[in-house]
Amino acid sequence: MTPLVSVVIPNLNSPIIDRTLSALRRQAYHLSDMEVWVVGLDELKLVKTDEMVHMVDTRVPVPPAIARNIGIRESAGEIICLLDADCIPHSLWLRNLLRRYDDPSVNIVGGGVDFPPGNYWCLSDNIATFYQYHFSLRPGIREQLPSLNLSFRRKVWEEVGPFDERYPLPSGEDADWTTRARLMGYTLYFEPQAVVTHCPNRTSFKDFWDHAVNFGQYSVKVDERYREILGLPFIFRYWWLLLLVSPVMALWITARIFRNRQLWHFLHTLPAIYVAKIGWCWGASKRLRGKVVWRSLNP
Repeated sequence: MTPLVSVVIPNLNSPIIDRTLSALRRQAYHLSDMEVWVVGLDELKLVKTDEMVHMVDTRVPVPPAIARNIGIRESAGEIICLLDADCIPHSLWLRNLLRRYDDPSVNIVGGGVDFPPGNYWCLSDNIATFYQYHFSLRPGIREQLPSLNLSFRRKVWEEVGPFDERYPLPSGEDADWTTRARLMGYTLYFEPQAVVTHCPNRTSFKDFWDHAVNFGQYSVKVDERYREILGLPFIFRYWWLLLLVSPVMALWITARIFRNRQLWHFLHTLPAIYVAKIGWCWGASKRLRGKVVWRSLNP
């Protein structure tokens, strides 16, 4: 029997959420076996609810970690699929994700990301953030998976626990959750053919830089909870050392990104990618200096 699938989408007034939902309605899948939960704010009135699509209005902006937890608790699916409100799933997205669950040993599957051409900063942000999940890569095991295109069995979420609601921004809460899952013995499987096109609304240098810094300051690589468990390199222990080596580290990571020949037609973004990795190091150093503000769980 086909399991009921719940798609959970955190939304903060996305201007393209209607395109996301339209793409879900065109999935090559039995739509009667799918429910969609949009959680957050829709002041643009783009979310049209029906028997398949449900909306939870939080009335105030909430971080994506909170929105996802709300949606998962409201949902009923045996398999949870997380999708971001700025992602357009390809027609075979859901089918290609779910076919991996034919193997009962598979519990967590993440999909591939396509980078649409257009705005230079938006494209550069996509490559800098999701180069490890480009749809041209081979399937296989990953150490982390991003929540913009992530699925798992409900029992996994119940065992691993909810997304950490202390994360105030869409940066790091997915790495934290998938790291916790991996440390509990779950395998993170990457299925590149389950593709979404990611269209973030980061079109200026400031947006681009701020996102890179946020990813650094909320990275598990500088999270003291995982320092010993993951055996992280000593450079991630001292903020001054991380800043000192940041030019070389940024160059090394940028070179690694463009080892993927499928990204060579994006070579014009190379200078921006290098800057993004400098920004990541700057954000990570802020975390090591204790300059990062966490969201309080108290009302």
